This record gives sequence, structure tokens and C-alpha cells, in this order.
Amino acid sequence: MHSCERVSACPMFPLFSRKATLGVWKTLYCESNYENCERLKLFHAHQPAPPNLLPNGRLLTIPPEDEHSS
Repeated sequence: MHSCERVSACPMFPLFSRKATLGVWKTLYCESNYENCERLKLFHAHQPAPPNLLPNGRLLTIPPEDEHSS
């Protein structure tokens, strides 16, 4: 079985603070159905992928940074 050519450089990975969540995405897309990954499709089309685009085409909601935190 082959893995996605971009698995080691995917900018999506830092978005996940829990390794278990990232592991699910990697198993479902990076290590098996990578040809269905919307991020990879955009990469091959020379199109930028939004940073919060998930492999399934949905956008991950990233909470705004707390303005009061230091």
C-alpha cells in the first residue's frame, strides 16, 4: 500500500493538538484513500488550499485567538 506523497509535509497536521485525531485523518486519507484528499487535489491543480481545509473537503472551524491571553 502506498502513502500520499505529501504526508510528511502536509500543512494540515499542526492544526490538530490531539495526535489521535490526526491519526484518524492520516489513516483515512494519507495512508489509504489519498487520491480522494481535497488538499492533494488542489496541490496537483497548482491551487492553494485553505489552511483549515480537511481532506474530505470540509473546513475545520478554528476558534479565534483570545485577545486577552499573553
